[in-house]
Amino acid sequence: MFSRRLYSSSTRFLKEFMTTQEKGPVQLSIESKISQALNPSILEIVNESHMHAHHAAMKGVTSKETHFRVTVVSDEFQGKSLMQRHRVIYGLLNDELQNKGLHALSIKAKTPAELEKQ
Repeated sequence: MFSRRLYSSSTRFLKEFMTTQEKGPVQLSIESKISQALNPSILEIVNESHMHAHHAAMKGVTSKETHFRVTVVSDEFQGKSLMQRHRVIYGLLNDELQNKGLHALSIKAKTPAELEKQ
């Protein structure tokens, strides 16, 4: 009973933390670049950096914006393979990856038609 209550309260805390967390400059840049280039019908960007802060590669890194999960639904992906879609997104975010501390992206890139089929 105690562990269930603890899990419930920690889940509530995480949800509150994630919804109240302010967007940082890297997240705002990701949002802006993808929006301008791909005109997405859906764009979800989730900062998951806190889940990776303990990894060896993150030792000494002070940025709180290193790992993101990105979901993009855009007509611009029509006729492109999954690899091509990812290359488009990585190309848009090259500066963030090379110079702004962005370390990893988890990408879901779909067309509106593909989303409807799910």
